[in-house]
Amino acid sequence: MARQTARQFGWPLALWLAAACGGPQATQPPAPSAEAPKRCLLLTTNDSEAHFDGPRAVTPTGDGFAGSIARVAAHKQARLRDRPGGVLLLEGGDVLQGRFMERADGNRGEAARLAWQLYEAAGYDYGTLGNHEFDAGPQVVRHALKGLRRYRILTANLDADGTSLDPSESDRPDGLYGKWALVQCGGIRLGLFGLLTPTTRTISQIGDVRFGDDPINAPARLAVAALRAQGAQVVVALTHLGLQEDIALATDVTGIDAIVGGHSHTPMPKHRVVNGTWITQAGSRFAFVGELDLALASSGVGLDASATRWQMRPVDDQMPADPEIERRVAHLRTHLVPEVIVGQRKEPWDLTKPRGPYGQKAARMAMLVAKQALPQLEKSAPVVGGLLNTGGFRSHTVYPPGPVSNLDLHAIHPFRNRLVVVTLTGQGLRDTLEHGCAPGSDGHGQGLVLWGLTMQCDRDKPAQTYKEVDGRPIEILRRGERLVDASVGGKPIDLHRLYTIATLDYLAKGGSGYLPLKLGDRKCLDGKPFGVEPACSSPLFSEALEAAVQQGWFDDPL
Repeated sequence: MARQTARQFGWPLALWLAAACGGPQATQPPAPSAEAPKRCLLLTTNDSEAHFDGPRAVTPTGDGFAGSIARVAAHKQARLRDRPGGVLLLEGGDVLQGRFMERADGNRGEAARLAWQLYEAAGYDYGTLGNHEFDAGPQVVRHALKGLRRYRILTANLDADGTSLDPSESDRPDGLYGKWALVQCGGIRLGLFGLLTPTTRTISQIGDVRFGDDPINAPARLAVAALRAQGAQVVVALTHLGLQEDIALATDVTGIDAIVGGHSHTPMPKHRVVNGTWITQAGSRFAFVGELDLALASSGVGLDASATRWQMRPVDDQMPADPEIERRVAHLRTHLVPEVIVGQRKEPWDLTKPRGPYGQKAARMAMLVAKQALPQLEKSAPVVGGLLNTGGFRSHTVYPPGPVSNLDLHAIHPFRNRLVVVTLTGQGLRDTLEHGCAPGSDGHGQGLVLWGLTMQCDRDKPAQTYKEVDGRPIEILRRGERLVDASVGGKPIDLHRLYTIATLDYLAKGGSGYLPLKLGDRKCLDGKPFGVEPACSSPLFSEALEAAVQQGWFDDPL
């Protein structure tokens, strides 16, 4: 996924975005007149990843200002004073991930419940599920949903009846969450529905929750038809699909007036119109709040395109903050894992490039830890490299020289992944690297960060194809041809030799579609088989990183 935020843009581009979109005055409603259309202002954020309070510090690299949920809350209150009854605040998914999910007591479910309750207190009206909501499984999502009373989650494309995320609940006549909703906004009967990316099946822990055979278009058509039948004058899809999938949705499904998107973290200073559908997205992590000012067509159905407006407003220190929401965030912070300095950084860590020096050193660390733990593999199938995925690197900033804290490492690697090893034939290793050449790999966690291994892809060649069950690969149907060069230790891969690589349990379980790793001989670092009972033991990746920083491994040149 493209991880662009206002911190990366810095001040000049943030100001440019505000100017390019019309500046603060662009959100003022037109002067009342007999001809003025009815209007509904949608305030939008997406992919906050629980970055409720902005950056812990602005770095000397000039990363700029990233916003906070307290400023977004105050902004909604201000817009409501201008337009009572004509403003909704929407969220595009990926809330339940990141710093505020790591409580000192380890209670992820309680952290998730309090996070969504914070959104409710901040005035959010509707949201959709993101893939990271499922990082700790559907039971955590269910627990968090049970804490909501007014804020409503909409997801139309889950087939969850009878599963651990069954929407029915005895004390909730409308269920824990819905597929769609009809709401009055500024005199417009507005229909809203949500869509979750089907890639959640392979990039998160969705458990027994299902998608249908046509996981996006069919439920979208059903939602549009249902909302129009209920009298919706304007229909808006609240999606966590990514920009390219939003474009495909607008192309394939008619009747959607606007899409408020998420998942690809795309800042869109200018909206796109595809097949008559307005497509918008507001970056990530509260760097911006989107403002989609809908104007009802004179016919009473659809948008008046000439009067509808979109802009992205920087959530910066020029925007007031709601003190009550700031107080709640401060209280949540008291329950988090305390900060501890674990070492020093002699050179900057540039996390805007996950495959750069930091990523390579992290992959090297994985290999070295595995070699030390399993010296018995040296004769039969030596540990020859480290293999990580770019989707596991979640901070996209530059860390300057200075102290390294456990919180720095957690911001970069928030998932509780463990280090394991996988022994593969040379062919299995090639199949693994071939999967890393998949289309859109950098957008959905398949891109690789390597040490000891090299690869080169030609994405114009045929991709690897799989037999799938419920969206999960179970068998390679045809090997791909995109991997045009690959080596181990500078030598070509021998298809008949055994190689062992250090990787993460997420990938070893087939995460991000890495079936070749799932089919390998997997072991924990205690030498016991991985994925069978009784459970084996391996260190958390974050623990191994802390130890490596303490020992100065990240100071060693590549």
